[in-house]
Amino acid sequence: MMSNNTLLRSQLTENMESLDPIISESTDLEKKEIYIQEHQKMCVMLYLSGMTDSNKQHEMINSFSSIDFMTDFNHSFSQLFFSKVNPLKKQEIHTIEDVLKNIFSGQTVLLVDGISTAFVIDTEKEKMRSFTEPTTERIVRGPKLGFIESLGENLGLIRQLANDQSIIAKKIEIEEDSSIKRIVYLFNKEKANEELINEVKKRLEKVQTTNVEDSGILEELIEDSPYSPFPQIQNTERPDRVVAALKQGRVVIFSEGSPFALIAPTTIDMLFQSPDDYYERWAAGSFLRLLRYISVAITLFLSAIYISLVSFNPGLLPTELAITIAGTRENVPFPPFVEAMIMEITIELLREAGIRLPSPIGQTIGLVGGVIIGQAAVEANIVSSLMVIIVSITTITSFTVPQYGFGLAFRLLRFGAMTAAAVLGLYGTTLFFILILIHLSRLSSFNTPYFTPETIFNPSMARDILIRLPFRRKKVN
Repeated sequence: MMSNNTLLRSQLTENMESLDPIISESTDLEKKEIYIQEHQKMCVMLYLSGMTDSNKQHEMINSFSSIDFMTDFNHSFSQLFFSKVNPLKKQEIHTIEDVLKNIFSGQTVLLVDGISTAFVIDTEKEKMRSFTEPTTERIVRGPKLGFIESLGENLGLIRQLANDQSIIAKKIEIEEDSSIKRIVYLFNKEKANEELINEVKKRLEKVQTTNVEDSGILEELIEDSPYSPFPQIQNTERPDRVVAALKQGRVVIFSEGSPFALIAPTTIDMLFQSPDDYYERWAAGSFLRLLRYISVAITLFLSAIYISLVSFNPGLLPTELAITIAGTRENVPFPPFVEAMIMEITIELLREAGIRLPSPIGQTIGLVGGVIIGQAAVEANIVSSLMVIIVSITTITSFTVPQYGFGLAFRLLRFGAMTAAAVLGLYGTTLFFILILIHLSRLSSFNTPYFTPETIFNPSMARDILIRLPFRRKKVN
């Protein structure tokens, strides 16, 4: 038996002796024989039944049957055959390994007796769903269109919406064993920085695995700091966001089989922005954007501040409020940190259960479960009623972050803030806030600073970060 790296022979029987053991292992790997009577030549087509377009196969077979061997008797079989197969073939291959690799990627491989070359015929049947509304980036006003799992369709959609010949697409194929993963990155050659393009290309070429079922795995493989809780590459299902990013000079990466595009570089202010900010009136967009910054602060520190004030610094509370809080906690046996952890973990469990369950059941579990458990916990004196209110507010505010992964980082850090508050009070909360600022200031996304405080507090540069001015005040790209 020949090894997979062995060159193909001119004798079809020898090639099939090597391939038959592999063909027999997979029931969906089929073999179709074509016999050309005039030249007494046997051809064999090898393909996967579930990945092949039968109509394309029939067209190929009909083209071979149209060879006029009687009229072209002065030509050899090889000359006639090559003249017919050239318009149909995708490439020519010469080893058993290449034959198997192309079969399992969905192509049809044609072997011909007397020819030591195999022909890859593009008969792949692409399986895809229709374009639908994005599920993770819902907006009130704007295009109701999201990417799908087809790489070609996603690129075509971008071409159609952008209609810009300056947009360049480059393909990178990652090979491991007999598997190939296709990745495409796009950029606007007129606006993208050459250093950025080269950096993206270099990182993609360093990826050593084809086990990239979704762009989230690719994101972790190419980002600057994989141990940071904050995403350094923006992901999106929205074509309009991708088109806007290309016009800004950023690079967009598509992974085969994923409906999410990756946008690099990314800064923290970009993750706070939503298409709604630009599709609605400028005043409403500015208000919603400021509201998100406030919501993140509430999500991250409200529970921690409550623990700090009640456990360490009750003297900072107004007298009437301190008496009210003391009254709600009169029969609660746990310290504020423990009751906060109980409620926060319960809410996270309900949220996770709501995502994993079918949609109608998940919504019911999230709503009814939260109300029932909260009410029962208060009546059982496990937690105070004020703690239920605080946890409810932090949960609601965490949903205002447009990027799911970005909001998930703040949900995770909230537990760190609560722990710091339980140990050191307001000092610990402040210290934790400073540590987050230091970490954000050190982060980068493809050599671009992730967080620059002087940018946010500079009025001339805060135009499109904290607020959105009317389009008449600036040039619309």
